[in-house]
Amino acid sequence: MLRSIFILAAAYALSPFSFAHAEGVFKSKPAGEKKLQISSVFTNDFLGDGDDRWRTGSLDVSATFGGGDLRELPEKAWERYQLRFRGEIISPSNISTPSATDRQYAGVLGLGLFTHFQKNSYDVYYGGELVFVGENTGIGALQRNFHEELDILPPSAAVLNNQIPNATYPTVHGGLSKSFRSERRLIRPFAEVQAGVESFARVGMDIVLGGALIDDFLLRDSVSGQLVSHSKADDSKGFGFLMGADAAYVVDSNYLPNSGTLAFENLRPRARAGVVYQQEKFGLFYGISWLGKEFEAQRSSQVVGSLNINVSF
Repeated sequence: MLRSIFILAAAYALSPFSFAHAEGVFKSKPAGEKKLQISSVFTNDFLGDGDDRWRTGSLDVSATFGGGDLRELPEKAWERYQLRFRGEIISPSNISTPSATDRQYAGVLGLGLFTHFQKNSYDVYYGGELVFVGENTGIGALQRNFHEELDILPPSAAVLNNQIPNATYPTVHGGLSKSFRSERRLIRPFAEVQAGVESFARVGMDIVLGGALIDDFLLRDSVSGQLVSHSKADDSKGFGFLMGADAAYVVDSNYLPNSGTLAFENLRPRARAGVVYQQEKFGLFYGISWLGKEFEAQRSSQVVGSLNINVSF
């Protein structure tokens, strides 16, 4: 039963469309009344460099509730909750006949709970998740069937029979950011740490220009690093342009055992840009992200694309 649930959830992770339920979020309501916001962001290399390799596909789905008006952060921890489900496909560069020096296939499912709050003008979050990897997630079989239905080259038996072993990794992570806002500009340096399925420390910065996103409650996609609007401010309309970069120092990765040709790179850089268009009940975001090499035998970096479609009702 559990595997069936995971497979169904992973099927949604392959869909490029996501819808945000925001009933009542933009209306004035009594303080303390619970509200719910759901949003997601889909990331795939087909939307970037067009290849099918490495960090090839993912979906982050988040629901937040509690802590009063979802457009503002509370001042105490564990008043605002974020429940996040994510699915990801990690694969070798050749999913038919992989090189012996390439990374193994990994199906990934994560379920986490986090809190967001503001402390001394810093936006803070922390929490944890359970990360499931391996054949038992059903991700590999799902991708094979999906590719066969669309007449796309599926991952071969050699790839799927050489997946990362089944395991569950308790993972904790948190971070803080500082927002410098003007009427049409947001500058947001940030830092974050994680320990578990992968362990690293990361620092970076994002810049937003235009009429959208400046005052929104923003969440970050785990793979691409893109900032996406999770709860929209009343005056957040029109176009917004995003750019950002960060670098992580990686000390451990259970996706890449640190032995032989699969030794991971300690320094993992990312850079990104995107555009968003928002109106009162509709938002569309597309961004591209450059991901640096993750292991020593990786031939090149890669570019992935991210898509977020929000419909409020």
